[in-house]
Amino acid sequence: MIFKFFFRIISEEPENVDDEYERNYLNLINKYLVFLFLLFLFYSVFIVIFFGDALISTFLTIITLFWFFLMTIKGKTSHYRKILKGGIIFVFILLIFIVSFFHIYTFKNAGVEYFYFSLLFVIPFFFSYKEEPLLILAIAFVISINFIACLYFDFDFLPKSRFFEAGDFKTVKLLNILFSVASFVMDISFITQKDDLIYGLIEDTRIKNSTIEDLQKTNTGLLKQQMLINHLTEENIREIYQLAESNSPFFYDKFQVFFPHFIPEILAINPNLIHSELYFCALMKIDFDTKKIAQCTNSSIRAVESKKYRIRKKLNIPSEMNINSFILKI
Repeated sequence: MIFKFFFRIISEEPENVDDEYERNYLNLINKYLVFLFLLFLFYSVFIVIFFGDALISTFLTIITLFWFFLMTIKGKTSHYRKILKGGIIFVFILLIFIVSFFHIYTFKNAGVEYFYFSLLFVIPFFFSYKEEPLLILAIAFVISINFIACLYFDFDFLPKSRFFEAGDFKTVKLLNILFSVASFVMDISFITQKDDLIYGLIEDTRIKNSTIEDLQKTNTGLLKQQMLINHLTEENIREIYQLAESNSPFFYDKFQVFFPHFIPEILAINPNLIHSELYFCALMKIDFDTKKIAQCTNSSIRAVESKKYRIRKKLNIPSEMNINSFILKI
């Protein structure tokens, strides 16, 4: 039942995220949160059963519920992008001080300090060395300062455990070493999976760019074919391009002279197209892309994309088909 619940959290939540990379990265984050959840849950149960320290066990249980809360936040990487980085920094600082506290709480004899290294190793999973080098250095500095301070200062004002006996420290130290090594292995695993996602994203981008280049070549071929059919000279082509680029009021009329069958055929598909939409269709007919249309019409790229979306809907163009290619074939 518990495993089914975790599986549902991990697998179903990313389905609501549209971007494939974000969906997979969110999946990884959820898996890491499950790992933290189980780790802290184990410690809270272990401490209360074997040492009877109910106060610390309650403290760990609260943190365990904190990881559970983070798991239940839907679409963390998309809906909470603005506060996600701040939240991650807060979690790192929280974990650093938790490690420091338990290092002091267990009289510096329980091997808790090994978890500092686990925190260092997991930094590349959440942060990019190329984009956030100063932030990474700052977190590494905080970890180092805490480690050195706990090593050389006693911090007598902090509470010490009344439940640990001399013979308990060897067992707890062995347990902490095993869990810190397991944590290190998990960190490496998650970092590797994140790198695979990034490399996959780079490869997808390369393939998409290649596809766009192929579409541009195809569109150019279609345009040349249309111009040959309409017996257009190089001077005609140059003239209509200059009129379009200067946003001349004569462009639309001249376009209809050069492509007399285009507008009637577009209206035959949907007679409800308004003039501005027909104007955009004319620009796409001469193979102007979104950026070019935005420049020559003094519009924003977002406005052009919205207009093209409405045209796509009115002409019933399939989502997988390039709208320029569809227009050029008319």
